[in-house]
Amino acid sequence: MTEPPLDPSERRVLTIPNVLSLLRLASVPLFIWLFVTDREEAAVIIFAVGAWTDFFDGFIARRTGSITQLGRLLDPLADRAVIVALAIALVASGALSLWLAAVIVVRDVLVLSLFPALDRRGIRRIPVNFVGKTATALLLGGLTLMAWSETTWPLAEIFGDVGFLLTAAGAGLYWVAAYLYAREAMGRLSALKDSRVIE
Repeated sequence: MTEPPLDPSERRVLTIPNVLSLLRLASVPLFIWLFVTDREEAAVIIFAVGAWTDFFDGFIARRTGSITQLGRLLDPLADRAVIVALAIALVASGALSLWLAAVIVVRDVLVLSLFPALDRRGIRRIPVNFVGKTATALLLGGLTLMAWSETTWPLAEIFGDVGFLLTAAGAGLYWVAAYLYAREAMGRLSALKDSRVIE
């Protein structure tokens, strides 16, 4: 027995939240190019704008009832791409330690590899939990401040320290969220097996 079919409204593609997620995803190569070509100020602005769209696309989706199947895929994918891309760029510039970037990237690879495995078994995508949302917000904020520390703007040194603390806290919560996702996935798989035995 698989999970119930999707509501027709969830199959929509062209919604404002989905467009915002696509724009956030499309901004990744732009801010990487700006960052590695010593245009850190412009890169930080692009990244910060992209990070804010993460809040707005979710807010709009909930308020307008435009939560879609594509949105459930695009939103976390765009977040992961933005976070991983900036983490790598900050490692390349020496602003972020390799070990902390690895903690972030490895977790994303593990979680993203879980989705296709669940899809193949007919299990609907696990929604983002509060811990995961908090971790993402901390990482987006922390990495933005660490990128700020690479600019000539005021408070660069202070923001670098604050950014590191936020990023480290976000990375820790990232793994807590990963554990919760794994536990939820195991529960759904177990329920699916039990239902098949009953049938």
